[in-house]
Amino acid sequence: MVTVMTAIELTIGAVSVMLILILVFIQAAQRYLPFDGFPWTGELARFSLVWLTFSVAGLLVTSRSHIALEIVDAIPNLTLVRVIQVFALVVLAATGVGLTLEAWALVATQGILKSPVLRIPMSWVYVPVLIGAASTAIRATISAIEVAVHGPILAEEQADEQKVAAV
Repeated sequence: MVTVMTAIELTIGAVSVMLILILVFIQAAQRYLPFDGFPWTGELARFSLVWLTFSVAGLLVTSRSHIALEIVDAIPNLTLVRVIQVFALVVLAATGVGLTLEAWALVATQGILKSPVLRIPMSWVYVPVLIGAASTAIRATISAIEVAVHGPILAEEQADEQKVAAV
């Protein structure tokens, strides 16, 4: 299940990046064309940026690429580092739950609204946001449990230093 969710999130993120790249290039090229451009390129590029932002948030938590205070990892007391990391991951999970609930509300209620140019239901726009927010909440919860049970996850440099010191 995790592999499938990871593949879905990566696919949404990769497609979003490619859409942004292509659509922004088209927008720039349209300025020099003798006819009116395509107004949908800007709208779809903005939607793609939102999709990219939220769809890969869960992956960032799992790969420890999300915003983190690595300075905390330098604290010599590993129990304190564990407590801080668990607290941060619980806050992140709670934020993910809140975002998931709001995204679900938007998906459920915004189907009657259409996007200004593309005329697609706005509920469709919020589905990747819902997937990413739910993934963030789930992955942060799992990471918090792993840190609480197995100890803190240290930055690579410090982990290497502790291995050398142990030898």
